[in-house]
Amino acid sequence: MKKWMTDKLICPQCLDAEIPLDLTARETQGDDIIDGEMTCPQCKAIYPIEQGVAVLLPEKTRDILSDHGGYNAPGMLSAYLWSHFGDLLDDPKATQAYQVWSAGFTPTHGDALDVGCAVGRLSFDLAATHDHVIGLDTSIAFIRKAREILTQKEISFDLIVEGHITEPRTYCFDESQDFSRVDFIVADALALPFRERAFATTAAINLLEKVPDPLKHLTEINRVMRDHSAMFLFSDPFSWDEAVSPPERWLSGNGNAQYSARGIDTMRRLFAGEFGVFDPPLGIAEDGNVAWKIRKTENLWEHITSQYLIGRRE
Repeated sequence: MKKWMTDKLICPQCLDAEIPLDLTARETQGDDIIDGEMTCPQCKAIYPIEQGVAVLLPEKTRDILSDHGGYNAPGMLSAYLWSHFGDLLDDPKATQAYQVWSAGFTPTHGDALDVGCAVGRLSFDLAATHDHVIGLDTSIAFIRKAREILTQKEISFDLIVEGHITEPRTYCFDESQDFSRVDFIVADALALPFRERAFATTAAINLLEKVPDPLKHLTEINRVMRDHSAMFLFSDPFSWDEAVSPPERWLSGNGNAQYSARGIDTMRRLFAGEFGVFDPPLGIAEDGNVAWKIRKTENLWEHITSQYLIGRRE
């Protein structure tokens, strides 16, 4: 964890009180804290820092760390590394999704937050235009890999072809690219460990359908986003799954007359200030569809259309 991060974090279990954390650093390397812990002086919760990765999960969601399936499964690293960086690897089957999502980023005085960052592509893109960038995800496997890319300025992994057959893939970032202002942590999208109005830019790509309480997730985005001179990049395919969230919490597609039948229309209403989620409201500066792929093996792909909105506060 980068040393500059310590001043930005609060206890995710004491959000209303915005309690800063006390740091104990046992091992450091330059501007990185490799081993240590952070403690909340109010609730006494301890948040570990191990191998450079800080885990800022509230107690109720920490069991995800022991889950070796899902997004912590080894095969997921291959799938998501290709999906995030396939264009940089010059793979002809790669999409231009991240170039589309990043096109709206402009030089901004302030910090950016990438919620559900996975292996970090959007966070690295944000680094070119923001003072600091923080990417977070609940997958410790994804965050460890993102920090490896960060420290080594190199993407290196075994791309799954079939079964245990793999092919090496490597991409080296230009040495002139400055990633010193980027960092990644394990944290919960429903309990963001940051003060109110801390970020000029927030992003949540393909995450809404993957959280147990979508409205709470958006409320947290609003809490940490500045009330002026701010931007929110939202994108999602709205492929709701009862295994992730109960249908009564879906923001579309469940027959709930409160919301629109289609998710992107509900999101437009939310951006405009309905339901009290985004306050102040967000003006929609851009919208569209993005083609995105997840490559599981040479012959198994997910082809996704993700609908996006860019909201701004002047």
